[in-house]
Amino acid sequence: MNRLNFFIVFLLSISIMTARAQEPFTSYGNCTEKTYGFASVNGEDHNIPPMYCDATGFSEGLASVKLDGQWGYIDVNQKTRIAFSFDYAARFKYGHAIVHRGKFRGVIDKQGDYVVPPIYLDLQMLEIDGKPYYLSRDSTFFAGLIDSKGEEVVPLRYTYVMPLTGYEHLPFYTVFREIDTALGSFYEQFEDNPFLFSPEQGRHDLYDNQFNKLASRQSSDYSDGFPHNKLQKIDAFLLEDRDKPAEEKVKTVERILSLPDSTPTPEPVSLYGEYASRKSNEVDGYLEGLGYRFFTENGKTGLKKGNDILIPAAHRQLRFVNGVILFPQPADMPRLEKHYGGVYRNKEKGIFDIFAVLSVDDEPTEGAMQYSLSGDVSLPIAQTVDGSKKLISTINSLGFLYLHTTQDTAGLVEKKYSLVNWKGEELLPPVYQKIEVTKAGHVLVSQEKKIPEGMEEHLGVFSPMGEEIVPVGVYSSIKAFSGCERALYLVTWSDPYPTRTEWKEGNDSNKTYVILEVDGSTSRVVNTFTASTVHMTQLDAETGMLQYIKRVSGE
Repeated sequence: MNRLNFFIVFLLSISIMTARAQEPFTSYGNCTEKTYGFASVNGEDHNIPPMYCDATGFSEGLASVKLDGQWGYIDVNQKTRIAFSFDYAARFKYGHAIVHRGKFRGVIDKQGDYVVPPIYLDLQMLEIDGKPYYLSRDSTFFAGLIDSKGEEVVPLRYTYVMPLTGYEHLPFYTVFREIDTALGSFYEQFEDNPFLFSPEQGRHDLYDNQFNKLASRQSSDYSDGFPHNKLQKIDAFLLEDRDKPAEEKVKTVERILSLPDSTPTPEPVSLYGEYASRKSNEVDGYLEGLGYRFFTENGKTGLKKGNDILIPAAHRQLRFVNGVILFPQPADMPRLEKHYGGVYRNKEKGIFDIFAVLSVDDEPTEGAMQYSLSGDVSLPIAQTVDGSKKLISTINSLGFLYLHTTQDTAGLVEKKYSLVNWKGEELLPPVYQKIEVTKAGHVLVSQEKKIPEGMEEHLGVFSPMGEEIVPVGVYSSIKAFSGCERALYLVTWSDPYPTRTEWKEGNDSNKTYVILEVDGSTSRVVNTFTASTVHMTQLDAETGMLQYIKRVSGE
């Protein structure tokens, strides 16, 4: 585990447990300040009014809510399914939920019955091989791991059980330290000063997904313990040999840990590595394998496929380039495949490769062209027209985004964007400060308007063909929901229309929110509600319920 991640986990663990040692749960406010409700993407008739003092989002058909100082569970019809009898109640996952009674925690099922009794000072779910387990601390405050029936998987005798992230077959390690009980119980000492018990110090025991102890190391600071590069090697070994006998695993892990630190290890894969463009030699080899090749006539270069000339020999040099788009539109697929060599790199994640040809002439930018592989589409990479410079900025699932810059007499630079489709046709003119394409293929635009009171930001939505769906300037914010099969948008309606400064200053006040659904080139209002805060990630795909917060004072 690298030092930064270790430190973040350590601080998070300390802060959570310190807060829990002082008070079971602290809500965002009480019902005199904020209330929680739920808006439905299936219409206002399904809304749950904001009458709760705290809440979690819906999960597995239920939401935990706080009313009159107690937590319970309701369904989408606002019917109480599990009585309000807890000091805190978490979301359901795998049919179970962690609940608090005073300073103790337990786990209930959907009938509200305890599957793990409320005898633990701390419980945190840890998913291992698709099953729920719980990092737990009993009344001694020593940590271990229990299963969903409350049976001990790792005995509760450790100062910490630390989850590991980023490894498929290494879920956690334990930390053991002797506690001087002459100074009081572990719980009393920890409550008095948790920083005395840093998890970097002590004996670290590493476990795999089958709960085999693979290795032990004494650690006194961040340089000890299990280094990240060694954990990567161990994880790779377990990927191939997870079912080997524990004794063989232990021997191999010890060999890996004993390797000198100078042994070369692969660089960790970037989070965005699978979305990155291909290397130039890989692109050249791929396209040459498909029959594309450059040819020269009279000192100029062109492109052929077989004996067919696709780009005449008119440039000093040509080179192949690769771009990556996400979730191309089905209607564009034939053109992308035929003219841009389009192919899915990862269909599940929507990662799609396209290829093009760039010309290099005397000027490296001005006058250079970008061609489709067929040569049928040619676009200037950079161009100056009437004092305005335009440059291909990025690509998206609909085509090419051009950045247009102009400079006034005072030297101020204004930036605007236009959108050109795969045919080379302009979908949207250069009048927008932002252009963003959603997974559904709709185009979100932002346009600034200067008024005496300040600057307004006008937003709108266009279809993949450039047709206006939501007129620019009706709503003061527009955001697309992710992970929905339907094309849903959360928008804000304001009267009067706010300036940017007014929007920022009043961002925590109650506003009128609207859920829009876009179908083809039309939109319809699904729901309208009043809220101060809406977290779009709180939309539950199963029930279509969206949690929100409404202020009841200080408006």
